Amino acid sequence: MSITDQNGKIIAIENLDLAILQADDYRHYRHVDPSFKPLDEGLQAYWEDVYQKLLELRNE
Repeated sequence: MSITDQNGKIIAIENLDLAILQADDYRHYRHVDPSFKPLDEGLQAYWEDVYQKLLELRNE
């Protein structure tokens, strides 16, 4: 199993349930320092995309 991230990188998935849990966690992480807001927004979008692709993979 694999997905392609928004940067075009193929990510191999060995444990789909664990990958979904991890992506779900990562999409909620934020820095405490507000100066990281632009970075956090980009990372949140990346992990949201990965999370949605993993859910699609599970539903196939």
